[in-house]
Amino acid sequence: MTGARDLARANAFGRTLFERTSTRVETWRFGSVFFHDDFRSRYDSNFVLVERPLDGVAAERLAAEVDRLLEAFPHREIVVEDEDEGAGVAMGLAGLGYRTDRLVVMASRRQPDREPAIEVEELPLDVLRPLHLELLRRDPNSASAAEALAGFLEVLRDGAGARFFAARADGELASCCELYPAAGVAQVENVNTLEEFRGRGLARACVLRAVAEARASGADLVFLHADAGDWPQHLYEKLGFDPVGSRWSFVRL
Repeated sequence: MTGARDLARANAFGRTLFERTSTRVETWRFGSVFFHDDFRSRYDSNFVLVERPLDGVAAERLAAEVDRLLEAFPHREIVVEDEDEGAGVAMGLAGLGYRTDRLVVMASRRQPDREPAIEVEELPLDVLRPLHLELLRRDPNSASAAEALAGFLEVLRDGAGARFFAARADGELASCCELYPAAGVAQVENVNTLEEFRGRGLARACVLRAVAEARASGADLVFLHADAGDWPQHLYEKLGFDPVGSRWSFVRL
């Protein structure tokens, strides 16, 4: 039951976070639609959230409704909170050109396998911005809009109280993550390291510093999302995170 309770709290936190970082929110029969009018090209700011049971609605019908809700945008993104509901439409949406990702929700519950011996700094956004820009420019999915996407960090800072942590390698900023705190709950997000500095334990150090700061601020639930098909979830397990459930993300470029 603890896992189900933590998952429910994480999902509720996510909905509140989306509301605090959106310029408008609309409702539809299965949940909410979030928009940010200043960042129309940012997928995660203009998307459909499925919060309630789909009642057997087929993927084709769901996609048609999402087309209507996001008709002013060239992209489509659907986030489904319930693991089984998402699995039920995953194959159908994939056939319609959607990229499907199952995201494991992981909660910090244990001590890490070892403590890092790397200094991590909490930095103001203006200091960290060049590293974020470089990471975005290296990502083929975001390179063309790197400047605009980096600007959304200000929305996260001002609307969600985001805090930024980073570690250096060879004297330069090389790895970072974000922490979104709230009353009793905190999310670690956007863990990333420049490719040439990976394998040195920098991301480990950043995540553990963020967890420590979240605990110090009173959070009894600290969680993150990990791609079910990618290696970072195994790192997070070593850092003391355990799976408490899953959610789905469907994106059509």
